Amino acid sequence: MGITIHHKLGLQKVYVKDALDNAERTAEYMKMEATRLKMDFKIRRLSPYSLLIDIDGCETLGFTFKSVDEFLKDHDYLDFDERKKIEQGYQIENFPQNEKYYCYDFCKTQFSKNIIAHKWVADLIKVVASRCCFVEVGDEGDYYHSGKLGDAQEAIKENGLMIAGLMGTFEKMGYQTKK
Repeated sequence: MGITIHHKLGLQKVYVKDALDNAERTAEYMKMEATRLKMDFKIRRLSPYSLLIDIDGCETLGFTFKSVDEFLKDHDYLDFDERKKIEQGYQIENFPQNEKYYCYDFCKTQFSKNIIAHKWVADLIKVVASRCCFVEVGDEGDYYHSGKLGDAQEAIKENGLMIAGLMGTFEKMGYQTKK
């Protein structure tokens, strides 16, 4: 449970490295600011096609692009329609089968100590998405689309109250919960 930002991205293989290089450079600037704000921030570049970023208590923000075959093998839970869209490249013209690379992931930001972490996650997704020819992003905090950090703060606050209420209910039922 918690506020998350989901992303589905599609990009031609030849552009993946440049898109992730750009995101990594942006993350390096954010890391300098995180150090000043005493926030945890870690960048891991696993390959030209994979960049992982840990920001201050959020789940890992992952950009791991894979070929269509690798992607579908690793995402066998996708429904038939979604699999078909990926196989057909979401009808993207001039996007040959062997050039399509996809990345689907999410990052929970609910438990960061600083709301700026939610902003940075969204902003890093925007950096990568700006290079993609297929993009779907959902932000339960609404910041990604609205640009209003107050929207994310309010959503995180409301979700926190709901989580606290559920925990209280479980405790009343006799379950032990971590605090």
